[in-house]
Amino acid sequence: MDGVVILLTLIGGFAAIGAMATLANAAAKRIRGDAGSSEITSRLEETEQRLADAEARIDELSRAEERLEELDGRMEFAERLLQQQRDRERLLPGD
Repeated sequence: MDGVVILLTLIGGFAAIGAMATLANAAAKRIRGDAGSSEITSRLEETEQRLADAEARIDELSRAEERLEELDGRMEFAERLLQQQRDRERLLPGD
C-alpha cells in the first residue's frame, strides 16, 4: 500500500511541476513579447486540462487502493475461517 501512496504523490508532484513549467514558459514568452494572449490562454487551458486529468487519475487510483484494502481484509477473514475449520477437523476424533 505504501507503493500506491508514493505513486500518487509522484503523479501529483509531476502534474504540479508540469503545470508550473507551462505557466512559467508562457509568462516568459509574454514578457519577451513572443506570444500573444491567445497562445497563453490556449496553453493555460491545456495545462488546466492536464491537471484535471491527473487529478482524475489520482482519484481513480485512490478508489482502487480502497478496494484493494477491502479485498485484503476479506481475504484475511476467509483465511482465518479456513484455518479454524482445519483446526476443528484435526481435533475431531477419526471415524
